[in-house]
Amino acid sequence: MRLIADKATRAYQRQLPVNATGAIGALACELELQVKIVRGLGVMARAISLVGHILEESEQPMATELWHRVDDEATAHLPPH
Repeated sequence: MRLIADKATRAYQRQLPVNATGAIGALACELELQVKIVRGLGVMARAISLVGHILEESEQPMATELWHRVDDEATAHLPPH
């Protein structure tokens, strides 16, 4: 996994960290799984992560807070009405 990250970093001339999907790919290669299966594992990992984010947002919503914060910060330089 580190070798692939190093080669990718050199090829693209910028740091490319390996994420969870990359780690799953590395493990799948070690297990000699077929490429078709490995792609599916990456998709499943992303889907599971999305479900976790949806659950977190439903229990502790932050979208409204972010909206107001962005609005406040984006308009802070404007004179008051």
